[in-house]
Amino acid sequence: MTSFRYHVVSLAAVFLALAVGIVLGSGPLRTSLVSSLGEEVDSLEQQVDDAQADVETAQAQAVVGTDFAAEVEPFLLGGRLAGQNVALVSVSDPADSRVESVRSALVSAGASVSADVTIEPAWTDSSQGTFRAALADQLAAQLVDVDPATTSSDRMLAHALAQSLAPVEGAASDSSTVLLDLLKQADLVTGTVTSGATAIVVVSGDGLADDDARARESDSLANVVGVLDSYVAGTTQAQGEPMTGDLSSALRNVPDTAGISTVTEAGTIYGRTAVALALAEQISGGMGHYGAGSDGPLLPPSMLGAGG
Repeated sequence: MTSFRYHVVSLAAVFLALAVGIVLGSGPLRTSLVSSLGEEVDSLEQQVDDAQADVETAQAQAVVGTDFAAEVEPFLLGGRLAGQNVALVSVSDPADSRVESVRSALVSAGASVSADVTIEPAWTDSSQGTFRAALADQLAAQLVDVDPATTSSDRMLAHALAQSLAPVEGAASDSSTVLLDLLKQADLVTGTVTSGATAIVVVSGDGLADDDARARESDSLANVVGVLDSYVAGTTQAQGEPMTGDLSSALRNVPDTAGISTVTEAGTIYGRTAVALALAEQISGGMGHYGAGSDGPLLPPSMLGAGG
């Protein structure tokens, strides 16, 4: 059993602790501790105020930078794409704002948007391979200078899309319309074509969530973009931030498409300006990879002279 002495010692320890607490809480040490804590709180509050001020300054500078870029854009783009009919091709579900940003820059550069089409997920869906092969056989008779014996079904479909965007010499007068209608009826594409394209901008979304799945989708789309590019004077690919397995990477890794220019952050004022300038550079025979995170400059250096 617990001894009486143990109880006495325990009670004595409790009273001693209380006494020490009272002394510390009411004596000079209390004042020192409270003062020290107060100084630390004041310091932390000042740091928060300073950080908030830095954020507000940075935000204000960003607004000024964006406004400056928007005011300079017409001088950089004026006339760069005059006379060009540019087809906008959306893949991997890009945000509407990204597509509209690119469209705005093309128009500012003097281009006419000749088509606005979207390649739908069924185009790259592995479960739809048999259906796409059957459709390619059906489209073969409508295509010009494409040999179905030596061309895969997926590339046949890419040629069909290309010839609907940029009609070729020797095709029937309604061939491009028929090809587009068949692709739309198959739910492979949506959108409209108003005239023949001389150049193409492919606007990409972020793609699938899984890196490997995104890479497979990008490889399939890169083959399509390569075919489209063979029908026009220049092609540029525009996307958001760089991502593992994105379309930009796929284009760079295939010899047939490595010469196609790419632009990241196309939804920003800097990115959209780069898209129009990169397309103009492509048409003139140059190429490059531009934008934040692209391991290259923000804008094509060769296109930064006087516009017109």
